Amino acid sequence: MRSAVECEQWAAQHPGDPDEPRALLDAGWLIARGSGGGGGERALELFRRAVGFGGETGRDAQVGIVEQLYELGRAQEADEAQRSLRAELDDQPGGVGDLRVFNDMAEMLIDAEHDDLALEWCQAGLDRADEAGDDPQVEPYRRELLITQRILLEGPDADLDDDAIDNESLAQAMKLIDQALNRLPPGRALDVPRDGSAFNGIVLRWAREDFTAARSRYPRSTEHYGDDYDAYTTLIQREARSYRDAGAAQVHLVTGSLDGYEAYALREGLDPAAQATRQGYGRWCVATRPDRVRSWPPDRNGACWCDSGRKYKKCCGTPAKN
Repeated sequence: MRSAVECEQWAAQHPGDPDEPRALLDAGWLIARGSGGGGGERALELFRRAVGFGGETGRDAQVGIVEQLYELGRAQEADEAQRSLRAELDDQPGGVGDLRVFNDMAEMLIDAEHDDLALEWCQAGLDRADEAGDDPQVEPYRRELLITQRILLEGPDADLDDDAIDNESLAQAMKLIDQALNRLPPGRALDVPRDGSAFNGIVLRWAREDFTAARSRYPRSTEHYGDDYDAYTTLIQREARSYRDAGAAQVHLVTGSLDGYEAYALREGLDPAAQATRQGYGRWCVATRPDRVRSWPPDRNGACWCDSGRKYKKCCGTPAKN
């Protein structure tokens, strides 16, 4: 896992790189969640630098600014910042990704005990989703907003099944999305017994610091990863979800070390470029390296498995990655 200092150093060493604002954003969240030094003021500074790049990352950073201002007890500034973000979204409506911002703001405002504002953001997000019409990419965000709204109106004991939110068409859309997510790309296959016996799913993912090296050493067998770590985490999320939908009793997420993996392949006399070798390494880690294994999915309010420093529900647990 990269530290806040390492993320910030990477951004300083790669000015102009498309991932520079994301590195600043990750550094801010790591500090905000206690994984770096400097506290809320330092996180604010990093979020503000990320805002300057604009786009979706800039809007994510604006959410971070509002949260940190509330955390620091600067409610008036926080109110102004959330109104500014809302005005920007209303004046310059973007793509489907902006719906995630509405949901993130609603959940953040609940955490900050501003339920009235959270309800406003929920309704605004649902209105935006209605404007998008029948776009299937909208439905996961609509569902998150409906759930958040129902919790706000009825409390934590609200009935959250599909019937309770009274949206049969939404349930059908989610079913279609699940089917699409189960169609993994070439080079990625589920290790599932064909005799119907009980099994656990094992998903191997490379740590951030090893991702680029893995792509460089095994370009043909890792081509489907993509060249961007955020895209790669979406792939890992899809694979984990596919195991769950296939009936796995548990899904184990293994953080692989490239050095450890290559030592394993050499010791076992296996081809390190083969998927079967990666699957075997994952099973070996589950049996011998529990420090590298965690259960998937993590708690929605817990740290995300991808080491971004953000909460799972605001990172790989968002509708965009599900």
